[in-house]
Amino acid sequence: MSLFEEAGGERVLRLVMHRFVERVFSDGIIGFLFEGKDPARVEQHEYEHAAATLGAPVPYTGRPIVGLHRTLRINAGQFRRRLAILRQEIDRAGIPSHIRDFWLAAQQRMQAAITDGTDCHV
Repeated sequence: MSLFEEAGGERVLRLVMHRFVERVFSDGIIGFLFEGKDPARVEQHEYEHAAATLGAPVPYTGRPIVGLHRTLRINAGQFRRRLAILRQEIDRAGIPSHIRDFWLAAQQRMQAAITDGTDCHV
């Protein structure tokens, strides 16, 4: 059984991605990064990426992740905020911790390619 199936398959991952996208679009820290973006399109691409990461035969149909995000000048703090919201929604859905940890580790490995090398400042 793949991690995708063990997590609950399409139904559960779509629910996680729906809640996640709703939250990041309205978030006071990172919501501005999504201004002008189509939530349904973002949700679909987030689902595709997550499903593929967890072993589903789902192709990612979005633009290249690195090139798309580099122009946004995302800092490490903003990246961590996104991961925190994703972690909360994964946990809220009751996905087992070993799947959550695998999923978040895959996301974390993309940080250097997505962020601009800066961090947030207090």
